[in-house]
Amino acid sequence: MAQPSADAMRDLVKQGKAMPAPGHDRPGRFQIRNRTDLENAIRAVGRVRPNTEEARAKVRRFILKRARELNLASLIPSTWAADGSLKS
Repeated sequence: MAQPSADAMRDLVKQGKAMPAPGHDRPGRFQIRNRTDLENAIRAVGRVRPNTEEARAKVRRFILKRARELNLASLIPSTWAADGSLKS
């Protein structure tokens, strides 16, 4: 699926299907509209900026929420805890 326009991304953020981007330079990030978007977001967690565990955990929590809403929680890696942290 093509990358949404800036206006479409703002709409996805309002609908809770994308995360708001930090700052005002981008309309949103990590759009998860369907299974493909979910799989892409799971793979992209390691590229989160800022490159901190706190930032990655925040994105993982959002991905977990969207996976549950899409009834695709089975796609979540077994190493992810419910709070967005990684299991030891």
